[in-house]
Amino acid sequence: MKIYEIIDNYNKTHIGCLLCYEKSGDFAIELVEGIDEWTAPFLLDKYVKENEYTIPRKASRLWVEERVIPSDRQNIGAILKNSKMKEYNVLKLLDSSKGKCAQDNMYIRPIDTLPEYVSIRSNNYLSECVALSGNRLLCFFNNGTASISHLSDYQDIDKIDSVLRNENVYRTCGIAADGRCITFNNSIDISYRLLRERGKAINISLEDFITFTRQNIMDTTDSCKMLDCSRQNISYLVDSDRIHPIKESVRGSLFLKSDIVRMSW
Repeated sequence: MKIYEIIDNYNKTHIGCLLCYEKSGDFAIELVEGIDEWTAPFLLDKYVKENEYTIPRKASRLWVEERVIPSDRQNIGAILKNSKMKEYNVLKLLDSSKGKCAQDNMYIRPIDTLPEYVSIRSNNYLSECVALSGNRLLCFFNNGTASISHLSDYQDIDKIDSVLRNENVYRTCGIAADGRCITFNNSIDISYRLLRERGKAINISLEDFITFTRQNIMDTTDSCKMLDCSRQNISYLVDSDRIHPIKESVRGSLFLKSDIVRMSW
């Protein structure tokens, strides 16, 4: 991850920071609280108006793309050659331009550590999210809290209906941008803020969830030991519908411990 400080060149003030996740290709912008729409960077004023200082990853990417030469520019080949670049690379171009744009006075410079306000803010981000049956979302947050909500609570999110209609898309649910949102198909995002605001708090922690998994899930090898049988016997029990794996792979399966225990009675 690369971290850049966003600076207003007009009055030399720190406005926020840009985080670049090189492996995933995600960008995240964190603005300092208290700035107004007039001092906010170009394209981000509408979020500041809503007191939203953690900028969505799509808007963060758009902000970056507005500050580098577009990949479809007519003479892009010559530009890359002059910059000693073999291929188009957003981060290298961003470094080269220092993030400057004709639309505002902002520029960026690399820093080594996250500002304290970003570290504090990250306590509210997501640590895990589980897509439950019935389109329910179980969310765990870094501060140890948890909530549950229904996907239909977010119908104001663009294209969320396509997730509600398609079970396969719903099952792609995962965390993105270092816990700032969940995403479906890596394209339809719900921010951590909305998940906290609209979800119903529940008295369970991620540690509880992990403890349950450790104590109540068995793999094929452990199941064989408990039942004193071979892997072929386990396969027979599965094929005859006597035990039901909760996850299958070519290396083996995972089972609820209670199902295996019943087979030993």
